[in-house]
Amino acid sequence: MKLHSLLPFAAVCLAISAAPALAKPTFSTKYTYYTVGGDSAEDIYRAMLSKGPRVNGAKAYASTLATSTQDGRLLQAKTCRIENYKLRIDFVIKLPKIRNEKVLPAADRSRWQQFSKFLKKHEETHRAIWLECAANLDSKVRAIKAKSCKEADARATKLWNATRAACGKRHDAFDRAEQKKLVQHPFVKLVYKRSGRTTHAAKAP
Repeated sequence: MKLHSLLPFAAVCLAISAAPALAKPTFSTKYTYYTVGGDSAEDIYRAMLSKGPRVNGAKAYASTLATSTQDGRLLQAKTCRIENYKLRIDFVIKLPKIRNEKVLPAADRSRWQQFSKFLKKHEETHRAIWLECAANLDSKVRAIKAKSCKEADARATKLWNATRAACGKRHDAFDRAEQKKLVQHPFVKLVYKRSGRTTHAAKAP
């Protein structure tokens, strides 16, 4: 992470664990949707696999993109600090949306609505993880004191890289836990029962 005088740094942020309450990066969230259609739960499911996003190359039902922007300046006095550090994350959450839910039988529609809420909650939990990670990074960067600004910049870069690695592990662990819930979800079980399939569902978003 290069921090120069008032020069913002933008990147995809993958950050770490829970943070002090005082460190609160700002953020925004935009919801986008891809349309799926069909006359049955099976049709909807196939449409999601066909039109849904890909996460790390794998098919997914939904996704969250997080883009971070850092701003601040290196200030040299007796020690070098990063002054006016600001961290912002902009999220884009992509979810499926049925063209016309009324075409589904009432029972199927109910299961679909449950599944839709499950996906949204899943992606919003990814957002929460990112924000916890970012808050931790924020507090650590603000606390940096170094003999030189070169050293301060190097320490900030090291924190950034460590944060990305640790937060990536948190996201992966969350997805593994959610996968178990996914295959047992009423909507997914309905689709697999009707299609006679016994293999696991697509990767959790």
